[in-house]
Amino acid sequence: MKWQGKGVSEGLAMAQIHLFTPKLPEISRQPAADAEAEVAKLEATLAAAEEELRGLYETAKEKMGEQEAEIFDAHLTILGDEYSVREPIIQRIREQKQNAAAAITDQFDELAQMFRSLGDELMAERAADAEDLKQQLLRICLGCGRQDLSVLPGDVIVLAEELTPSDTVRMDTAHVKGIATRLGGATAHSAIIARTLGIPAAAGIDGWQTEALNGHMAILDGADGTLTVDPTDEETASYQSRKAQADCEAQALEAFRTCPSQTKDGAALEICANIGTPQEAQQAMKYGADGVGLFRSEFLFMDRDALPTEDEQFEAYRTAAQTMAGKPLIIRTLDVGGDKKLPTLELPHEENPFLGFRAIRMTLSHPEIFRPQLRAILRAAAYGDVRVMFPMIGSMDQLREAKALLREQEQTLQAEGVPTGPVKVGMMVEIPAAAVLAEEFAKEVDFFSIGTNDLTQYTLAVERGNAAVAHLYAPEHPAVLRLIAMTAQAAAERHIPCGMCGEAAGDPKLAPAFVGMGVNELSMSPRRVPAVRKLLSGLTMDECRQAAEKLLHP
Repeated sequence: MKWQGKGVSEGLAMAQIHLFTPKLPEISRQPAADAEAEVAKLEATLAAAEEELRGLYETAKEKMGEQEAEIFDAHLTILGDEYSVREPIIQRIREQKQNAAAAITDQFDELAQMFRSLGDELMAERAADAEDLKQQLLRICLGCGRQDLSVLPGDVIVLAEELTPSDTVRMDTAHVKGIATRLGGATAHSAIIARTLGIPAAAGIDGWQTEALNGHMAILDGADGTLTVDPTDEETASYQSRKAQADCEAQALEAFRTCPSQTKDGAALEICANIGTPQEAQQAMKYGADGVGLFRSEFLFMDRDALPTEDEQFEAYRTAAQTMAGKPLIIRTLDVGGDKKLPTLELPHEENPFLGFRAIRMTLSHPEIFRPQLRAILRAAAYGDVRVMFPMIGSMDQLREAKALLREQEQTLQAEGVPTGPVKVGMMVEIPAAAVLAEEFAKEVDFFSIGTNDLTQYTLAVERGNAAVAHLYAPEHPAVLRLIAMTAQAAAERHIPCGMCGEAAGDPKLAPAFVGMGVNELSMSPRRVPAVRKLLSGLTMDECRQAAEKLLHP
């Protein structure tokens, strides 16, 4: 039997299946006989959950590092939110006469639905956090024993509906050889932790629920997302051969964490990392990135009940800059709006959000948000090679207005006696209009960074999140590639760097062609850095140009 899902953590595993299907008892809807007694039960539940979460934070920090442990800080923040958790639950108990367990269930279900309605993948994961917290609170409130993965019968592939952050932290990682879930995706906490620990994982594995699979031998491929149950002798032999080869390749990649980024004939390149939090800068350094080509600053603005202050942003940017130890840190200014909502910012409903009020269009219209971010970036530049990048630039007026605001804040900080550093200014090339006018834009900026995700979407008129047209989304389409080549050529003529920070930058099938077009900085997931560096070190510039020509003119 074989099930097809989506690979979320690369690698191969072969072990027995361990079904993990924890169940909570059915919640009683019996009205509360004594509301104050139920409130007291709630207070005791919240206190016990807080203590448990602090313990989980320490466990996660010890097993996986501070970055992964931060999820439990986020859980503590949600739990401590008087207006979203404690007060509404007490109100349900006192005014609607609900018992504590029912009130917890309804409030957290409502909270999860709110996160899902925001229409953003990151916010969907916050819905999973709310579900995890609900289960934790109900287990404590109802006095249920904990079902977890801390004790396992041996080496296993865990098969589950979904794994919560609490499940993944408690699991016996020495014996978990693979993870397969029906729900979740690449940004789910179980997937992030699996990648951190090097455990193969797949999501979207559906249809197994009716099968008695516990204890059956299986092969999991975390690259293509397949789960093969009761493999044949031929499938087993194939797995063993591929696993041996993968182990050899992984060992060979170790040397490419520290060697220079260059082609076989010595052309210098920069292989950089994309990050979303200051802590992920540690991952960039761990895998030998030449810098951070994209710091997604919107992650600082999400999952909170107030906008981050200038000082909060400054601390985050400074931490990342210091972690990078002099290597470039390119911070993309706030890229939300339209399809990516902020709970703290009321934005109008849009019928076509991908073409709407987002990114630089939004921040230029909200200087009360933009100015503090620019000040924080300028202040952080005193601690490292910090650069700023404006997203979704489509006109010269937008670029000049953004640059003017940056210089205005620089002068203000200097007048206040606040230390700043020199900040190079770049722009994202992700709208076809920007690529077409790249020759003009190149006169106004210090660098380009091509965002292949949106450039592909806008060039081909294909919404990248729409499964019905996913087969039409192709960054290797000649039209997209010609816009990339046009941008790189304009950068070369003005002697400015041309980078790329979209998903395609780490694609081994496309990276050589991008280099051949003149893209000299590729930014990707930190884990991909050594593999792409190894690939390019084995090719000459002529071979890269030939790869580009073949794709540009098929």
